[in-house]
Amino acid sequence: MTSVDEQPITAPAEQFFSAETRAALAEASRKLAERLQAHTEALLAMTGEEEQSALYEQNAALEELVEDWNDAEDHVISVVSRFDLRVVDLDALLEAGRAAQERHPAELDESGEKEPVDSAEQAIYEISREVGEAWFELPGIEMVAGARAYVVPEPPFEPLDADAEDVVTELIAPNGVATHAETWA
Repeated sequence: MTSVDEQPITAPAEQFFSAETRAALAEASRKLAERLQAHTEALLAMTGEEEQSALYEQNAALEELVEDWNDAEDHVISVVSRFDLRVVDLDALLEAGRAAQERHPAELDESGEKEPVDSAEQAIYEISREVGEAWFELPGIEMVAGARAYVVPEPPFEPLDADAEDVVTELIAPNGVATHAETWA
């Protein structure tokens, strides 16, 4: 009898990946292994007479599959928030925004100047840049309502495009399973 045979039988541990993620990872791994083998064979068959583009094509095909494998392996959680705020003391808010800008200056605008803190939106932006999500502590602000959802996206998953021209359209929860939610009012 080996020491393995002597181990007590225990319930299986919770799986790190869901069944869907495990299947996607297995398929992506299979494709990656096949492409890697084909890539190696193509590289070893090269004699130096080929166009440089043949090597680039092989590398691009491999890079694409590595990205697919990485996407299948990653465990992504999307956190989507919305806070509706009512300005009850604009002067206090503007003063706090200007002070935050002085402590943590943002990039200068096209003219080489700081953006003037002369609106509630700019003041909230400056304060948030300094301290993060201070929704409950903003001077001159009363929270109307707030909500946050934590979602594990389901395939096909399109990640947030931080460079999108219309970032507002990026601020929706992806299809998936909401694991937690919080609301305030």
